[in-house]
Amino acid sequence: MDKSKIYIATFSEHAAETAAKYGVNLELNDTCISMRLDPEHMDVTLRSMEKELTKAGSRNAIVHGPFTEIIPSAIDHRAVEFGLQRLQEAYEATAAMGLNRMVVHTGYIPLMYHKSWHLEKSIEFWNRFMEGKPADFQLYIENVFDDEPLMMKDLIDGLDDPRVRMCLDVGHAHVVTVPEYDVYQWIEVLGRRIGHFHLHNNDGTADTHQSMEDGTLDMVRVLAAIKEHCDDDVTFTIESRKSEENVIWMLEH
Repeated sequence: MDKSKIYIATFSEHAAETAAKYGVNLELNDTCISMRLDPEHMDVTLRSMEKELTKAGSRNAIVHGPFTEIIPSAIDHRAVEFGLQRLQEAYEATAAMGLNRMVVHTGYIPLMYHKSWHLEKSIEFWNRFMEGKPADFQLYIENVFDDEPLMMKDLIDGLDDPRVRMCLDVGHAHVVTVPEYDVYQWIEVLGRRIGHFHLHNNDGTADTHQSMEDGTLDMVRVLAAIKEHCDDDVTFTIESRKSEENVIWMLEH
């Protein structure tokens, strides 16, 4: 596998050291918690990101944006505006680092919002966020509590923006998907709409971010489905809590 396509989430132990050792890259988690984007914290956040990139020896990186209280389908318009503000701050941090790719969560909250409402409001939300962003900026919208792939399919199709693709987190899908679908069918349904993957395993009951072979997902089958249904330019972030053994696994498979 092309090493330029492999990333390690920085919450994974020794992520930067492992990236340097094996010539892979980082997905920076520094802005996941939105308070780190406050003006009084931003300098520290940017210095932390710079330190990680320097240690990894590569500036081929992706930024994971904030996921706390980002709710595109919120009924209260102030909540929507707050989410857009936080994401804009994360974009500005990304641009300040000379980077142009960002992962964000869908913000779907099951039982709270009807899927049709969430889809309609999400299309409005992400269209607003992408206004004025440069042509080379890439946004990856990641599933979390989304329990089937069709809403994500309709979201990407509804946005119809080449700058916006999906990040399929296979571990999340494995935990929450309805019986009618499995992770391999998610990949088949979403296909070329997927631009990035988060890879980790679990037993199907909790989002534990285990290693590739430590769970009930057949990760070899996952990679085979990706090869069959997705474009060749897809990239992969290892989101297991251990970094080195999973980079070795990826390079071998």
